[in-house]
Amino acid sequence: MGIMIEEKLFFPVSEAATPLFVGMNFGGSYLKIGIIDNEGRTISFFATPHHGERGPDEAMKHAAVALKEALGKTGASLSSIVAAGYSFPGALDPKTETMHRPPNFPDWEGYPVVAKLTEYTGLKAATFSNNANAAAYAEYWVGASQGSQSSCLLLLDTGIGCGIIVEGREIRGANGFGGEFGHMIVDPSPGARWCGCLQQGHLEAYCSSLAVARRTKELIEVGHPTSLIDRVTPQDELFGIARKVYEEADKGDELAIHIILDTARFLGLGIVTLLHTIDPECVLIGGEMMFGGKGSKVGDMFLNRIREEVENRAIRGLGQNLKLDFAALGSFASMIGAAGLAREDAAMFVVEE
Repeated sequence: MGIMIEEKLFFPVSEAATPLFVGMNFGGSYLKIGIIDNEGRTISFFATPHHGERGPDEAMKHAAVALKEALGKTGASLSSIVAAGYSFPGALDPKTETMHRPPNFPDWEGYPVVAKLTEYTGLKAATFSNNANAAAYAEYWVGASQGSQSSCLLLLDTGIGCGIIVEGREIRGANGFGGEFGHMIVDPSPGARWCGCLQQGHLEAYCSSLAVARRTKELIEVGHPTSLIDRVTPQDELFGIARKVYEEADKGDELAIHIILDTARFLGLGIVTLLHTIDPECVLIGGEMMFGGKGSKVGDMFLNRIREEVENRAIRGLGQNLKLDFAALGSFASMIGAAGLAREDAAMFVVEE
């Protein structure tokens, strides 16, 4: 009996554009493994619990066993894989190549994740990235920012992730914390909202799904008329409230619409700073909180409000020329991008057909 809880074969390995790469994405609870071809197409996909709570070494050994099983089911040999990319919800210290303050598993601090994965899997080369950078690279390679030389992906979840790609390379920073867009200061006032990092005024305190949930509960408690009164109670957990805000906004609830547009306003402020710092061709919005996404009434309203704020506040020409859109690859993005970054780093081994 295999260890996978989910698997899907998209097309035979014999039809793939070689060479092949592996993308491994460690999420909150699950490990996603993709066998990716040289054109960024997913040949096969697998998922299994990563057992990170058992400690990093056990998780890496489990990943190696899962990869062996995935290759066996795909019909690819280990020798056909040029390189593997690994993405995690945390940073890698570029000086020591060890985990640096991983948010979900603090006991992984200092663990040499790339070296151990390479040792246990037997693969030839390995590349590490955080999940946001990997997702941004996937969108740049085969997604919504394809064709742009510089792009940013903003992931709106319980926090805010950000991946930045400039001329085909991810921005990691001197300490592995490049792209911490969620901790940009957008409100310097003494009464600014508190971020989860225990600092005030950060974008994440205004535009994450938890921030939307907190603001929603506050507005309900002070008596604003809204259909959300019947959907959100004082006992509700913060997780999931942003979804209810979207659903009520889609029905026309004025307070829900106000909350979404106010979130867009703050997000636009943050994006203006990105434009003035990096001058990207493309900025994408992704993650769990896309308010219906592209083509939906609320999603389009959300994106248009962000665009309005950017165009009004950015240096003339920057906002007007920016491609602003929703991400396209969904939950597969970090897995695909991890493989893509491995392909980029292993380019010296790639032989053109």
